[in-house]
Amino acid sequence: MRMATRLASVFLSCVALIAVLAGCGGGGGSNPYGTNGGTGGTTAPAAGNVVIEKDLAFQPASLEIKVGDTVTFTNEDSAPHNVNIDGKDLGQQEQGASVTWTAEKAGSFPYSCTIHPSMTGEITVK
Repeated sequence: MRMATRLASVFLSCVALIAVLAGCGGGGGSNPYGTNGGTGGTTAPAAGNVVIEKDLAFQPASLEIKVGDTVTFTNEDSAPHNVNIDGKDLGQQEQGASVTWTAEKAGSFPYSCTIHPSMTGEITVK
């Protein structure tokens, strides 16, 4: 049952994000961090490209995507988090907030939360 609850939570987070992005109407929108990685678009991420920040960990901690894909990081913890990846600080997120990163090139991209240094992960871009 715990897995079903977690999947439902991820699904609802994606639906909420799509609703927010639909209302933005262009690059940048009301998210002060924008879509990092330079695309500036509002294309919704694929369902598999979501990393949840929960229980002071990134879930999943590793992800494989393609060049051009966007990854959405969503904070489901009560504590604030931030994401640093590929030399970019995506900004602090309070509970319920999301930020995105777009893969511009192939390679391995470790990421971390500088607020909680034990939170680490890696995205592999093919």
